[in-house]
Parts: sequence; C-alpha cells; structure tokens
Amino acid sequence: MGESRLDLAAFAVALTGVSAILINFHDQFWWPVDEGVYAYVAQRANAGAIIHRDIIDLHGGYGNLLNAWAFRMFGEDLLSLRYPLVFISFVQCMIVYILLRSHGNWVALVGTVTVAAFSFVQFPNPSANWHALGAFFCLCLCLEKMPKASAKRLLMAGAIVGVCFFTRQLSGVFLALGLIAVLLSEASRETGQSRLPAFVIGCISVAGLSVYLISKQQLFGVLWAGIWPILLLMIGMMRAQFSWSFTGRTVSLVVAGFLAAGAPLALVALSQDAFSHWVNDILFTALLINGQAFIEQASFLAILQLAWQNIAEPGNLVPILSGAAWLALVLCVPSLGIVASLNLYLRRPVAPSVMLAIFWGLGALHYQIPIYLFFVLPAILFAVLLIRPTPVVLIFLGAISGWALIFQAGQPLERGVAGTVNGYRSRSNVAADLPGVSLRIQPDDAALYRQVIDFIQTNAQPDELLMTLPMNPELNFMTGRASPVRYYGTPLGLRSDEDVHATLGALDDAAPIYVVHRRKDKYLTPLSATLLEQVQARSAEPVRLGPFDLYRYEAAPPETALSAER
Repeated sequence: MGESRLDLAAFAVALTGVSAILINFHDQFWWPVDEGVYAYVAQRANAGAIIHRDIIDLHGGYGNLLNAWAFRMFGEDLLSLRYPLVFISFVQCMIVYILLRSHGNWVALVGTVTVAAFSFVQFPNPSANWHALGAFFCLCLCLEKMPKASAKRLLMAGAIVGVCFFTRQLSGVFLALGLIAVLLSEASRETGQSRLPAFVIGCISVAGLSVYLISKQQLFGVLWAGIWPILLLMIGMMRAQFSWSFTGRTVSLVVAGFLAAGAPLALVALSQDAFSHWVNDILFTALLINGQAFIEQASFLAILQLAWQNIAEPGNLVPILSGAAWLALVLCVPSLGIVASLNLYLRRPVAPSVMLAIFWGLGALHYQIPIYLFFVLPAILFAVLLIRPTPVVLIFLGAISGWALIFQAGQPLERGVAGTVNGYRSRSNVAADLPGVSLRIQPDDAALYRQVIDFIQTNAQPDELLMTLPMNPELNFMTGRASPVRYYGTPLGLRSDEDVHATLGALDDAAPIYVVHRRKDKYLTPLSATLLEQVQARSAEPVRLGPFDLYRYEAAPPETALSAER
C-alpha cells in the first residue's frame, strides 16, 4: 500500500511539473518567419487553396493538416498552433514516465521533467521538428513494450515511421535507419542461415547515411554524431544471421505500415489533382533549403569553443555555469554514441530507445545551431538516463533542466550564439497586440510589426495581394493577404531565370502591389537578388520601416513587357 502511494505521488509530481512548464512557456516567444510559414500555409488551406498544387511546401502533409485543424478549432491565431505542441509534449512526457518507471520513481520523475524542460519550450514554434519528435517517442514505446518480431509491432513501427516521414521527411529517414539498426540487433542468429540478407540491408543503410554525412562536408559533425549510427549498423549487420523469408516478412510488414501511413495523404492529393506536385515537393523541393552558405558554415564546434572560453576565462558566475551547461549538452551526443556502441560491441543489452536516440541525434547535423540541438536533446537526454539511471545522472539532469528553464526557454534568437552560450537573458516578453498573434514577444518586435502591418493595411487596397522577398510569410498571414505566386519564399519558387520572369508576370497582373523586402536576409539567393533588382527598377523609392523595405510595385509599361518577352 505504501509503495503504491509513493508511485502515485511521484506520478502526480511529474504531472504537475510537466503541466507547469508547458503552461508557463506555451505562449512565449516567436520566430516570425517560421511561424509565418506554418500559419500562412494553414490559412491558405482553410481558405480553399490546395497545398502543393496551389502552394509550394516542404513537408509531407500531417503537420499542415494539424495546423489547419488547430486554426479551425481554436481560431486563426499563432497561439492556436501552440496547442498541438502542448498536447504532443505532454504525451511524450507520459511515454517517458512509462518507459522509465521500471528504474524507480526518482528516475521516472526526473526523466519526465527533463523531457518537458527540453521540449518545444526551448524554441516555442510550430516547427515540424517538434511534431516529428512525438513520433520518435511513440516508436520508443512501440519497440520497448510490444513483443519482438510480432506482426503488430512491425506494422505499428512502419506506420509510426511513415507518420514521421510525412510530417518531416529527414526526421523520418533517420527514424527508419534507427529502426533498421534495432531490428538487426534484435535478430537472433539462426544456425545455418545466410549472413547475406543482413549484410545487404546494412550496407544499403550505411551507404545512404554516408552520402548524407559527406554532403554536410563537416568532419567535426561526422565525429560528433555521424560515426555512431554507422557503428551500430555495422555491428548489427555483421552479427545478424537469418533467412531471406524472415527478411521478406519483416520488410513487408514495415513497408506496409509505412505505406498505410502515407496512403491518406496520397489519396487526398490524387483527388485534388495534386499528386505530382505533392511528390515533387516532398522529394525535391525540400532539398532546396540545403546547401545554403549559412547552413554549411554553422558548427557545434563553435559552441564548444565559446563554452570552453567561458570556463577558462572566468568572470561572472552565469557565463561560467552556462558555458559548462552547453559543454555538457553538446558532449552528450558523442558520449551516448560511445557508450551504446561499446555496449553493443561487448554484447551488452542496448535498449531500442537508446539506439533510436543516437540516430535521432543526426537531425542536429542539418543546421548546427542551438535550435537544432534542442530539437534532438529530449531524445538524447532520455536515452542518457535510460542507459545510466544513476544518482549522478539524476543530479546532472535536474540541474541542467533548471538552467535550461531559467536561461534558455522562451528567450529570443536575437541574442545570437554568443549571447545564448553566455546565458544572457533578454527583456521580458510583452503581449504582441498584433492581428492573429496572441503571444508574448519582445517589445521591439511587437512595435516593428505593428508599424509595418498598419502601413500596409492603411495604404493597400482591401483586396490587394502582398509579396514578400525573400521570405516573410508572417506578413501575409497577419494582413490576411495571399501572395500572387505559388510560393511563400523565393528560395523555393525561383529555380531558373524563367521562374523570375514568371514571377514578374504575376506581379504585373496583381499590380499595384506592395513587395516587402527584408534587407540582409540570409535566404536571399542570386535569383532572388535578380528579382529584387527588377522590382526596384519598376518601383518608386521604398518606405523603410526597420529592416523592411516596402516597394510600391507598378506594372511594367507594355513596351517593356514586350521587349522582355522577346
């Protein structure tokens, strides 16, 4: 009786802690461009536009459907997009409690609160990364609790990977690779059976992952997070020994689950005459955001250097503590990989959740900045506790969770990497008082956007469209004005000179129209710059409001249009 009361008390404390964290931070902060992407797509979808056919988008569909549903349920407001994040975060915390409960109440309690502390509150934003994280924890629950090799387990695993992929493709790929590693490690060695099936599957997986790592062109990233998944795959494929019939059954069930997850989206796309656009966007358009200079130049090595500098050159206590925290968080990824790889090599048990977390850590390599580390830390820290549920780890996680909530959660990105590593706290957020934005944001941001929106709404015609260049769809969302083109960002829509010409034609058809350009924007590509030059040539001097230039675009004279066509 006493033990059951203790269990109930621990669960109640965990539930209270998670709820307090999510409620306190759910309406803090914004990153307007990202918020605008998700909000604008959902807004246009609810207005009758067909995603992928009428609007180019990067993602498979489930995140967009969730956002559109949230708008219909709770109102067309950025705050509405936070409610699904609260629900997903709460569910994943409960999954963590379930999976850690066998290690004791303290382990379950600390692990649950840690995952809440490093959930979306660290970057409050309806990012597909946070939606996909929910799929990661669902797959952990599936693999840990369902019988090994059972048909239901394989079907469910495939379906979860599918949901993840059709929410955020890259996350789904990493989760699929993690599932392959788990299944290889679990496969029993059948006497007299061939090693070839495991070798083929393993080699294909290693080759695919290697291509991705080579494309990132960063040796540090490979050593930091890339080598450990490859080791897990190689150990598994070298030891597994099973029949081709077993291989066929396993692959068929997983693929069937995956296809079942994607079937509703495919059928909807077919019924809307958007299937080819859907396939093109999720397989090819999504690649356009990769390879840009600002992504390639970022490295977690810079964060390690800044963190070590804070410790080596002590000053105030906060930068020292913050430097130590960042040092520990960055090093958690390779540390987990080393311990898990060694355990697997020595034939010690490695939980499926731990293996999945090591593959999930690959997601941070996409863009090596603090935000992308936060996207993977809930999985990494959960796995650290799962593989080492010791008092020292409990104290570490409790302390670093407190630090994260005080010095990182809901803080603006304008602090920069140095300010983030130093633990600098900005001014308190205030009510935005912007159309469709019931969030608490930085006062300067609120004032700037209020000025820009008031100017557009006062000077543009009520039914006038709005173009942003290269990408500020939050202005389209807040003003309720659609873009004259299929894309919300020029990096997605401008792929050739013909696209620039087509966009100018769309602007001519919509003119007069405001074209808003954010100066020194990292998304400005050479083709975007060409379009900007044409806009400047056909517009009067812009109105400058903060970093924004507002051009009043007039249609090109007939003779100019004719010469351009020739």
